[in-house]
Amino acid sequence: MVILAAIIFFSVYLEHWIFRMREKEKENKERKYLIIFIDNDLKQRLRFIDESEQFKDYKPFFTDMWDAVVLAGKHPLLPFNLFQNLQRTYAWMKYYNSEIDAKNKGNNIDEKVFQELLQDVRKQINGSIALLQTELK
Repeated sequence: MVILAAIIFFSVYLEHWIFRMREKEKENKERKYLIIFIDNDLKQRLRFIDESEQFKDYKPFFTDMWDAVVLAGKHPLLPFNLFQNLQRTYAWMKYYNSEIDAKNKGNNIDEKVFQELLQDVRKQINGSIALLQTELK
């Protein structure tokens, strides 16, 4: 009886251990793809900033990718410091968007303000990309 109980206990323990390992592998794979996804999105935002500065055409950022990550509940896959940094980065983009909305509503905002905001956003994006690259390694 003791041997039978040990066999059953060991088989349940082994099954649970295998299940946890599979879940951990799945989570690591999702984390990797999420980081690649966000990294790609931020690099596209840098190109957007370059085009905005080149053509002096100030348009709002699309932050729907980050919103989708948060709404899908995938943000807990990221380490807290990375999540916090990314949240600040996208908040800077949303602040820039609010300044563009203010200009479109008739407020007189100098072009220099947009250039400075774009530089601040660029700095924040570059910092986030550096953190993402360290996470990928």
